[in-house]
Amino acid sequence: MRGVCPLLLLLCGSTCLLASAIPKEEILGAVRDFQHSRHDAGDFTHQASLDVLGRFNLLWKFDSETITFEAHAQTTGYIGLGLSPNGGMEGSDVIIGWVKDGHAFITDRFAEGYFEPRLDAHQDVELLSGYENGTHTVLRFRRRLRPCDTAEDREITEDTQRVIWSFNDHDPVDHGHVGQNGPHVLYHGRNRGTKSIILLQKNPPILDVQDSSILTLELTSANVLVPAKETTYWCNTLRLPTLDRKHHLVKIEPIIQPGHESLVHHMVVYQCKLGQVPPMLDGGHECRHPNMPEEWNNCKSIMTAWAIGGKGFTYPDHVGFSLGTDDDPDYVMMEMHYDNPKRISGERDSSGLRFYYTPDVRQYDAGVLDIGVSSHPAHVIPPGAESFDTAGFCFGLDPYLQELGQPIHVFASMPHAHLAGTAVRTKLVRNGVLQSYVGRDETYDFDLQEIRLLDPEVVVKEGDQLITECTYKTTDRTQVTVGGLSSREEMCINFIQYYPRIKLITCYTALEINQQATFFGIYYAGWEYPFPIYYPANLVNQTVIDVINQHPWTNEEAERFEQHVRNGQVMSYNLPDEANDYQLIDQPADPIVPDDNSVSIPGC
Repeated sequence: MRGVCPLLLLLCGSTCLLASAIPKEEILGAVRDFQHSRHDAGDFTHQASLDVLGRFNLLWKFDSETITFEAHAQTTGYIGLGLSPNGGMEGSDVIIGWVKDGHAFITDRFAEGYFEPRLDAHQDVELLSGYENGTHTVLRFRRRLRPCDTAEDREITEDTQRVIWSFNDHDPVDHGHVGQNGPHVLYHGRNRGTKSIILLQKNPPILDVQDSSILTLELTSANVLVPAKETTYWCNTLRLPTLDRKHHLVKIEPIIQPGHESLVHHMVVYQCKLGQVPPMLDGGHECRHPNMPEEWNNCKSIMTAWAIGGKGFTYPDHVGFSLGTDDDPDYVMMEMHYDNPKRISGERDSSGLRFYYTPDVRQYDAGVLDIGVSSHPAHVIPPGAESFDTAGFCFGLDPYLQELGQPIHVFASMPHAHLAGTAVRTKLVRNGVLQSYVGRDETYDFDLQEIRLLDPEVVVKEGDQLITECTYKTTDRTQVTVGGLSSREEMCINFIQYYPRIKLITCYTALEINQQATFFGIYYAGWEYPFPIYYPANLVNQTVIDVINQHPWTNEEAERFEQHVRNGQVMSYNLPDEANDYQLIDQPADPIVPDDNSVSIPGC
């Protein structure tokens, strides 16, 4: 919508568009979903509680062009809702609304800093309805996904959105005129916050878990004493039910012990066969520890995964994960990542996953393929970088597609990086041209890692390339970041789910330290972290990590190093590993990106 007078006031019958402010500070808000039954979702498809106390609840629905919100706030004053680039106020696209004397008001604003936002030159939000009662204000409004005002309104995409919110018990104060800031909005105080939400998340199919054919199984930790250290990977093996015929796993959901929502970072369930695992240990064992049963290392194929912020996953109606046949797992090994940066001691955990499965098998058996960059310390990310990209390639897929005799269809993905990650994307490249993305989030949030349905499904054919890229920001770090399991180390992977199932389970490339070390004048170093230098002679008493930490890093230097790594060679690493020859391979050229013909926005 456009302003029709200098005051930027648009009258719509008894409703009006006006303006004011939004939060002053950045704060971590609620992380649990809005599940209060007293709020009738009506025709809305999504809902979330933005406030841990349930005082600000948001419902929404969307189509190909617009998104409609309904905000419920526990106030009879104004409410604020915004889309932020980073969870803070500066640069945020802000909406302020209120109800006064039976009339609803709403405005479209832009926050230039930590002060009262100004009115947008174009008012691109449409007020649909609004009312208040003795305790709450409710406003329904609509806006474009791709707004006409591209300078001051943020586009809503399938990426993670940082939604900021606020409210005050008083309506804005009208001084008799509407200036650049509109009626004055009183400071909201502590009534504000931020929450990461995937607003355009595809809704999963509805599964009637009360159906008599749906069976359940809980895979949980057995009162594990969580070690008092920053990062722990805890493994436990569990016996699956003995089934008399083939079944399909059709849904997983997390079981998180109350109070451990931030302690339990992610879970990966691996498949095991009889003879691969010894009798289960009481309570499990720390993963990859020398004392962990050696047989557990045979459990390599991923069955499913969950990560912090995720609500679980329901398979599409035509796909399920096979259980009960000779080719299916008899046991599983559940790997739990505990994130304990404060090194709290004495915590015991019994979190896990709930499986829903059925004898009513579906058309296709699902598989899980882990693609990206090997999580080895040779994956080097410089400190102080505003942006640094890494790429991993799946070179091992074609032999399995040839054996299958048909393409695979990817129906879901779960991008995964750690604290420095800001974006994760997997490109599907065909004949050197970018075709589509097999999962993408350009505003990745470590604390919100959902399995995302792909609609339409992505078809991967023989000869296609899958390139997984990650972008990192390390401006808060003074030392090099390397690949590894800790949250302060980094990963760059994507768990993709597909059908029909093939035998390939991991498809990585690994970075080689000597390929990168030449950037620093190092010509031969050992392969073991921290990579001792053997040549040149004047650096023999140092390691590659020492030299990287001493380097005078700037954004320009980080960009030069990124290009140096991109122009080097990598090693292919696959599981099963019969195809691995551990030879250095040239990286493919960057794909051709088709011209974007959608620069003009319809209707603007």
